[in-house]
Amino acid sequence: MSTSSNFIPSNEQQALQWLLPTLDQPVQQLPAEALKQAWAAVFFLYGGLHPDDATNHGDQLITAYDGPAVYRALDQRLVVPRYVQSGWPVALAPLAEEAWHRHQLAQLTDDELYCSEAQHVGLKERVSCASS
Repeated sequence: MSTSSNFIPSNEQQALQWLLPTLDQPVQQLPAEALKQAWAAVFFLYGGLHPDDATNHGDQLITAYDGPAVYRALDQRLVVPRYVQSGWPVALAPLAEEAWHRHQLAQLTDDELYCSEAQHVGLKERVSCASS
């Protein structure tokens, strides 16, 4: 169940460095390592998202945001709009579709698709920062 440490951000800043550039380019053209890093960054940053919900969003959108202001300040696309059913930000949908596509082609392992290790590390960092 261990994901390679190359695909687990060491902190929030690194997660953002891996993720933000993917929002401005065709994800189909991302090299394998960049896609894996960006995908792990999603789960590091968004502990409540799940890969199984990544492509099953429904059509309803939320455009108001009531979460941490820091995400809105970094890049508005990381927070709104997002899908009501899944909670996924719309801007991350292309990355999710590409991750699932590569998983179906066996270019992304189950552990890389379900990057729970990155999620755990991200949650631990947020808890430790909140208690500091």
